[in-house]
Amino acid sequence: MTTYIIRRILYAIPILIGVNLITFVLFFFVNTPDHMAQTHLGDKRVTAEQIANWKRERNYHLPYFYNNGWTEVAVRQVSTNPVALHLFTQPAGDYRIQIKVPEPTAGTLNLSLNTDSTAARITPSKEGINLQNTRLHTLPIVLQSLQSGPRTHPITLTATPSENAPMAIVEVLYKDDITLLSRFTETVFWQRSIRFLTFQFGKSDDGRNIGNEILKRIGPSLAVTIPIFAIGLLINITAAMIIAFFRGTYLDVWAVIVCVILMSVSILFYVIGGQWFFGKILRLIPISGYDSGIYSIKFVILPVIIGIFGGIGTGIRLYRTLFLEEIGRDYVRTARAKGLPESRVLFTHVLKNAMIPILTGVVVLIPFLFMGSLVLESFFAIPGMGSFILEAIQRQDFAIVQAMVFLGSVIYIIGLIMTDISYTLVDPRIQLS
Repeated sequence: MTTYIIRRILYAIPILIGVNLITFVLFFFVNTPDHMAQTHLGDKRVTAEQIANWKRERNYHLPYFYNNGWTEVAVRQVSTNPVALHLFTQPAGDYRIQIKVPEPTAGTLNLSLNTDSTAARITPSKEGINLQNTRLHTLPIVLQSLQSGPRTHPITLTATPSENAPMAIVEVLYKDDITLLSRFTETVFWQRSIRFLTFQFGKSDDGRNIGNEILKRIGPSLAVTIPIFAIGLLINITAAMIIAFFRGTYLDVWAVIVCVILMSVSILFYVIGGQWFFGKILRLIPISGYDSGIYSIKFVILPVIIGIFGGIGTGIRLYRTLFLEEIGRDYVRTARAKGLPESRVLFTHVLKNAMIPILTGVVVLIPFLFMGSLVLESFFAIPGMGSFILEAIQRQDFAIVQAMVFLGSVIYIIGLIMTDISYTLVDPRIQLS
């Protein structure tokens, strides 16, 4: 069994890397960091400098997968007026100026570079860029120190557009010598995806520590989801067994009708009705909120009751179908032929042999125990994982969403391994090898 578990864990590593890669592509290629910055800054007239600062604060300015050593040191937006970029105390070395224009049109952009230090020289010092040919223009420049030893020198870059020149974004990049390892670690993919493998979730886009938020919110979520899961599973299996015992009778028919009705009603109806009846009319429990320790019981009773009641219809119908399928098998007829009572046949033989599909269905629910309930936590103002994810989606905080996708994948894989182990406990014929 140990060998099997180790092998399954090793299989999970490429799966998690693949999940990270897919979510990374969806988050950073479909919705680029520039779009994230515009969404968070919330200003339609946000400037290129503001976007660059927002990205730099969150390391979104780094290359996606491979860092070639070019580091962005300044960004300015040029429209109709000349713009001066004062780059103080910059070290000597190779630089590169990139001019990006939304649409290539007729026009030029004159660049003037100078340094106030007599101990340095910039080549070339002037350059005129024709903005007509392409959307991206690159100008290599060199800052040379005329004195020995490592020195830094102030640089001033002035960008003067012509009358018919379009809006342009001027970026200044510096060539830095970095190690081979840093070429891969100083990237967005490493810092936002690969680090997840060591459960380093980093910070959200609004500056919160994601790991601390998870530890703080996992308790309230489990306080709601574990009772719903355990009590609901017990009620559904017991009720399904009783209905299967009276199969073909009026009890069976009416039970199926009631289950279909319960399945057809949205959980929002139960939430609103439960808050109105138990909170407004009877005033037995608070409508929303949460408290720590034993005082949290009064806040989670109503969400737990609604969660259990909302899943009764689906659960009972599912388990009733499983039990009826097992009842028609040969071993059941053999047990009856031996004179065993029907109750013992159902609750001993049928239940034991139906545990394999039951366990397979239960594992699907395990990740939701830790990820919380989006609906219940939002309506009852419970500060759990579900409300945490929903708030991140509403704010488009992709750092949190990506971390939650990875955490859900890890929990699901752990659930699959636990399910395989549980198979051997309910069926001795199954061996893990």
